[in-house]
Amino acid sequence: MKQFIRRKLWEPVLELVKQGITPHQLALTITLGAGFGMVPFLGLTTLLCTFWAIRFRLNVAFTILIGYIMQPVQLALYVPFVDLGQSIFPVTPIPFSLDKLTSMFRADWLNALQQLWLANLVGIMAWLLCFIPFGFAVYFSSRKVLHRVLPVQQVA
Repeated sequence: MKQFIRRKLWEPVLELVKQGITPHQLALTITLGAGFGMVPFLGLTTLLCTFWAIRFRLNVAFTILIGYIMQPVQLALYVPFVDLGQSIFPVTPIPFSLDKLTSMFRADWLNALQQLWLANLVGIMAWLLCFIPFGFAVYFSSRKVLHRVLPVQQVA
């Protein structure tokens, strides 16, 4: 079973990771995939990972894979990012209880959608403020490790 998992899962993922990519590019791939995988906007991960991976000529599939692996963290950090954004920016905080959200939508669903959109927007801004130091930390630490682990590619 262990050999099967290694041969069918682990080795193909490693080959995907190492497809003509330098430690710098791989560290950037990990950083962008992990960071965009935590953005508090469901569905935006794929778009961000694809765009920036193409823009920086990174491994698109691996960037998206890391983003998808981070989705449980995205769900866990959604409310904390929105709360942080509501405390940083001057907006009226919205309650995150099912009863209060339901009563908001029953009273005025258009206003409730507007408040949720604004809360999501300030959550994205809070994520961005947190992503900058997180990104630098992940990039430089993973780059250091990857320079030791990956073989140096010879330029012809």
